[in-house]
Amino acid sequence: MSLHEGQKTPVHRPNCFSISDILLSNPPLKTLPTSERPKLQVKKRGRRRLLQDEEQRKARRKAQCKLNQRRYRARQRGIISTLMLETEGLNGHFQDLHDYREFLRHYFLRDTASTWTIWNDPRPLLVAKHLVRAFRSGFALHSYELSNLQESFVRLVCAPDLIAQGATTDGVEALLLQLKRYTSYHGTLEIRSSHVNIVHTPVMDRQANEEKLTWIVAIRGAMRLRISRDTLMLVYPHVLRHHDRIAQRIVGQTIEPEFLTTLYFDTRGKVTKFDQHVDFAGAFIQLLNSMDDVVTLLDGALISSFSELGVDNKSTKESALPLGCKQLSLKFILL
Repeated sequence: MSLHEGQKTPVHRPNCFSISDILLSNPPLKTLPTSERPKLQVKKRGRRRLLQDEEQRKARRKAQCKLNQRRYRARQRGIISTLMLETEGLNGHFQDLHDYREFLRHYFLRDTASTWTIWNDPRPLLVAKHLVRAFRSGFALHSYELSNLQESFVRLVCAPDLIAQGATTDGVEALLLQLKRYTSYHGTLEIRSSHVNIVHTPVMDRQANEEKLTWIVAIRGAMRLRISRDTLMLVYPHVLRHHDRIAQRIVGQTIEPEFLTTLYFDTRGKVTKFDQHVDFAGAFIQLLNSMDDVVTLLDGALISSFSELGVDNKSTKESALPLGCKQLSLKFILL
């Protein structure tokens, strides 16, 4: 037995500290005086990085300012455009009121320097000229005030027993209906040119009867009509059903048919008869350049011999359109 046999070999262990030793050696920061507390190491940003951040903020603010300015200018342009349109509409309405006022003044007030007679009555020519001016863009379905003005004019200058085209009864209502249909059945309507001429004047005869004391005024011109989908459904429904090739050629196109309107006046300056003929055939020949296509187009068209739209060729009744076609357009229902 050696000298070291009865002794235990010491075991080397790592340094172990208790929790109390740790707390004593590292007291909490709150217990240390302020001067002895360790300062946190904050990573300082370089001057170049700060300048870059500032430039980015300036660029963002500049871009936002430009965007706000563009939005503001767009809103201002929209407001200006709306005001300009409203101003133009008011100016146009004011001009229409002024024209109608001048018409009424000349229609009712007689010149004191001269006396009106049946042989020098200026009212027939006055009525014909104002008719062209009042309906130069068709019936104003978009404006209640303007359409009411147009309707008042028609009812004023027409006799109660007016014969309007193919209608022998309720002529005033039939005339107003046709004026509305010519406007609503087409995309646009515009009177391009017109010439008002006196065709017949009363004959100075002691034995002159009522027929000889009649003024006849003719209005010649051309109207500009744009063919829309509603036009095909309401005037040329057979083209949509059986002639798609012709329908594709005319839809969206503009025609300029010539027209002749004849007005008959009595001794009171009232319109007793209204005749109108519109040359649709000549206008479509220029558009299609095919007589066969024009014959096919107009053969089944809902246009009477008096150039009335939506009227059955076999009668003067107004129910020419089949029920299915009537339901295709809200405009037809409203009219």
